[in-house]
Amino acid sequence: MKLSELKGERAVIAIADLIEPITNIAIDQKNLKLFVNKQREGESDEELGMREVKEKVPNLIRTHKDDVLKILCVINDCEPESLSMIDIIKGTVDLFNDKEFLGLFLSVNKTADKMQPTGSSEIAEHSEPEQ
Repeated sequence: MKLSELKGERAVIAIADLIEPITNIAIDQKNLKLFVNKQREGESDEELGMREVKEKVPNLIRTHKDDVLKILCVINDCEPESLSMIDIIKGTVDLFNDKEFLGLFLSVNKTADKMQPTGSSEIAEHSEPEQ
């Protein structure tokens, strides 16, 4: 499922659940290049996809396993234990092909670079969500 396919109340809940894992990955400067797709001259879409699987997916899963699982579970409305190895690989590859999803990572990274910590940041970390 693509991020753009989430609608209504499910989309609102997904936003709340996705902010933390997306931010964790996006502010990790080592991973920023993972979200920029550059097709080489003469490379087909299929070749680009296979190269991305080979070069990007293993690194992302190694460096942010919990965040990747959280994102996949939120988007697919499931629990981590229900995801098979194939589900995780396919889901992660699908994320790299979701333009709206990739845009979130790039925008979060740009915003995080510009933001300075504030006194309210500490308060927000310890506050309880509304019931």
